[in-house]
Amino acid sequence: MNAMTQSDKVGVLTGREAADVGMPAIKWTDGAVGPGGAQSQTSPATAMPAAIALAANFDQSTASAYGAVVGAEVKHRGFDGDWGPTVNIMRTPLGGRTFEAYGEDPFLSGQTAVGWIDGLQAQGVMADVKHFAANNQEGQYGVSPIFGVYGARPFVNVHVDPRALHEIELTPFEAAVTQAHSATVMCSYNMLEGHYACASPFLLKDTFRSLWGSDGFVVSDFLACHETEADLNAGMNFDIGNSCYTAPQVEAALADGSVTAATFQARVFEIVRKLFAFGFFDHPTWPADISQDDRPADAAVADRAGEGGAVLLRNSGALPVNPKKVHSIAVIGPAASQYIHGNGSSLVTPYETTTALAGITARAAKAGIRVSYDEGRTPETAKALASSSDLAIVVAADTESEGVDQRCMSLTAQCGGGGQAIPPNPQSTQTTFGNQDELISSVAAANPNTVVVLETGAPVLTPWRESINALLEAWYPGQDGGNAIARVLFGDSDPGGRLPATFPKTEADLPTASGGAAAYPGTVNSEHECELHFSVPCPYWDETYSEGVFDGYRWYDGQGIAPAFPFGFGLSYTRFRYSELAIAPGLGAEPSASVSVTVTNTGRRSGWAVPELYLGLPPQPGVPQPPNQLKGFAKVQLAPGQSQRVSMPLNPRSFSYWSDSANGWRVAPGCVKIRVGSSSRTLPLAGKMGVGGVTCS
Repeated sequence: MNAMTQSDKVGVLTGREAADVGMPAIKWTDGAVGPGGAQSQTSPATAMPAAIALAANFDQSTASAYGAVVGAEVKHRGFDGDWGPTVNIMRTPLGGRTFEAYGEDPFLSGQTAVGWIDGLQAQGVMADVKHFAANNQEGQYGVSPIFGVYGARPFVNVHVDPRALHEIELTPFEAAVTQAHSATVMCSYNMLEGHYACASPFLLKDTFRSLWGSDGFVVSDFLACHETEADLNAGMNFDIGNSCYTAPQVEAALADGSVTAATFQARVFEIVRKLFAFGFFDHPTWPADISQDDRPADAAVADRAGEGGAVLLRNSGALPVNPKKVHSIAVIGPAASQYIHGNGSSLVTPYETTTALAGITARAAKAGIRVSYDEGRTPETAKALASSSDLAIVVAADTESEGVDQRCMSLTAQCGGGGQAIPPNPQSTQTTFGNQDELISSVAAANPNTVVVLETGAPVLTPWRESINALLEAWYPGQDGGNAIARVLFGDSDPGGRLPATFPKTEADLPTASGGAAAYPGTVNSEHECELHFSVPCPYWDETYSEGVFDGYRWYDGQGIAPAFPFGFGLSYTRFRYSELAIAPGLGAEPSASVSVTVTNTGRRSGWAVPELYLGLPPQPGVPQPPNQLKGFAKVQLAPGQSQRVSMPLNPRSFSYWSDSANGWRVAPGCVKIRVGSSSRTLPLAGKMGVGGVTCS
């Protein structure tokens, strides 16, 4: 610091080289699902399954392996940091970046992020957990002609009570910072209670640095830095878009006294200190050489994540495909022949792609099964092919994108949010796929032995679910997704995924629906106009998180609403029994426990079991509690007849709620309900544990 010139110090705030001290430039790339975005340009890489597919694995070891692949490939392109992972909670499945995050549950999201960050940072690449905080929508107003992929994000002022903010929105970030020690956090576009996130002392100082004790630094989202004085004073360190920490802007703030020299020095010091601690100076600049990629090994991890995240939602016997009974397969749907992915800054240019059609055709050929294809543009030809085949497989998809939300949850053209692919690929967007719900219904009417494969980035409506034989959610399965889908369909892999987000029966059941436009996407505040650094006036929306802590399955459970498919649900090709629940309380002053169950494979095939642990905390006056909250999970592969004892730990935070009055975490005395099972709605094992001096009968 003492050896740096003032010019070099200012340059550090945007990652420029500091020549006086031999400090190289700090280079970043997008990378929630692999090195992508504008920084990686068209350099090919391993396009991993979408983040929501990773969350569906319910497996931290897979998340770590996934993160390690991303980290290695980011490093091989000469970058020091990766703008990922994304941990924003899914408030609504309409959110355009739902595919890029880990679903609706803060515990699952946080623990998945911990695995991902551990794997990535072990490669010598800094993680940047994003978007901090309450950035849960892209906007319903289309891609802006002025701001492009911005959408409406920067023009939303989020109102959320402190308890919901800490228990739901901030919990994944806290896990990323305190457990995985993410080197950085990215502040988001939106406002939180009237302050832009990048200018929020509450988020950047009170929470990130003080409450969580982070020694990392804060990175802006692209062009989210637009208040030089407020951002520097609030604790934001690094401007990735050169939008408000340029030399003239910083020098002006220092000259007029709106930013003190001590504050400026602190922001630079926080960056340099973390770079030293992380090892940035301990090696030469990473060479940009993609030949270092271990493509077969990286692809194998992608396949493992894709197969392990595939969720079997319905099966009346059509799966796995039996070559003794099935001699002809009709693959139907325009999405079957397309590489389906999410759009926006996370988009990766894949080394190669395998569509669902290609994967199914290749695997069927090995079994001697004939495959025919119909795009489904003409319902009569699709029905004719389906009726003449032993098995019909309809592949349906949505296409989500940064910058704009989905308009509705149906698989129709008018529901697609559109968005921006890099490079543009309008042939593979939902708006060109037609009415896929109608296509599925017509094919199912022609052949009751119909399987639907969904490649979606979020839950969708499934009005036809009772008329089909089987339903597999494959999410956006990555560059080799077609082969991963085929291996699951043919039983080479057991469908290992469980739902990280609830599938509702109707949009009216969504947690945000009861609050109307005020809850989502927000209502225009006619008394306020916001101005960004572009000096372009913009409308300003107020959005109220009226659901509080009752987000996702907590809402459905609390309201007694039956979903189409509940959180944590997923079928296997075998069956499991859960038994012998044991609760062993800890010995410390604060509550803790180890919860153990025996899981037995009672079927005839090997398969993946995912025991899930939920707590029902005792409510307090003015502090309602959801019936169940996920606090633990495990994933085990069992052979037929095999049993395994599984233990899941509970720590003091597992028993805690955020007290607004105390401005901190507190344990509510009473009897805590402890339940274990295979989903949020199937919890056959139940017990109780007293906390706060309470004895439970």
